[in-house]
Amino acid sequence: MNDQITKKADELNGGLDAHPRINQSTDIKTPGLQVQNLKWKTDEEIQTSISALYQYAEASANDAIEWYRKSKRHKAQASQLLRFLAIVLTTIGGLTPIIGGLGLSTLQLRGTFNLNVGQLGYLFLGLAAACVGFDRFFGFSSGWMRYLTTKMTLERALSEFRLDWAMMVAKLGEKSPTLDQVQLMIQRVKEFLLAIDNQVEQETQSWVSEFKTNLAEIEKTAKTQGEATRPGAIDITVTNGMDTADGFTIVLDGMEVKKVRGTKYQIGYVPPGPHKIAVAGVIDGEALDASELVNVMPGEIAKVTLALPVKEAQP
Repeated sequence: MNDQITKKADELNGGLDAHPRINQSTDIKTPGLQVQNLKWKTDEEIQTSISALYQYAEASANDAIEWYRKSKRHKAQASQLLRFLAIVLTTIGGLTPIIGGLGLSTLQLRGTFNLNVGQLGYLFLGLAAACVGFDRFFGFSSGWMRYLTTKMTLERALSEFRLDWAMMVAKLGEKSPTLDQVQLMIQRVKEFLLAIDNQVEQETQSWVSEFKTNLAEIEKTAKTQGEATRPGAIDITVTNGMDTADGFTIVLDGMEVKKVRGTKYQIGYVPPGPHKIAVAGVIDGEALDASELVNVMPGEIAKVTLALPVKEAQP
């Protein structure tokens, strides 16, 4: 009799045994309950319908649990890999200055190019920060923890539901449930399914909130970096530039910019940071030069005033 009831319950659920489980998919799939086929007239129909409801609820919870079990494994693998790389790269970045202090400060590559080992530390530290940022933006570590706790919560809810159902069935004994008992059992199934849906929805809302926060931080960081790297300009004034024979030459950080006739010139699109400005010219047949360090702020114009050092005539 119980086997017949279970078989009929499977048919009402569209065949739970034939239901495509999520082992082949990353989507949560629940069995389709044929509510319109539930019958409540005879004792056999009531028991069959109740059994179908129970199987539907249990299969729905198992599918959700299985989805989180598979998904947390992928999150865990990505999180552990990125965190491992971050630790290794940070360690290497911290060791490079020590290696440089042991007399291995430079390595010669292909006979012509010298590589500064000490400077590589910044590269490794930057890569480590990129691993942490990548993990945080895509939520591998946080998602792993979130999926793990959600899976445990769903498993606890399923265990409670099974035990509550067992107690309700035990109270019936060999008797068929009354109308009030049927309503209580349906209500318990409803509460259980709502608890499963609420838990999944709560986890999804947490993901959405986390993603929005991370996206806003990325946009803010990008904007800040964009503002910090806006090129500026340098206004150069050479007070005795008119005294030069054929103008003076402006040099920016060791690179010749232009030969100017007059006293003023502006260099545009200069990266923010400290720069060395040098000028050179010939006055009264003598080659003269002057230089000064200037700090260019993002998007601003720095001003520097120089004078070629002409020697005073001896009396």
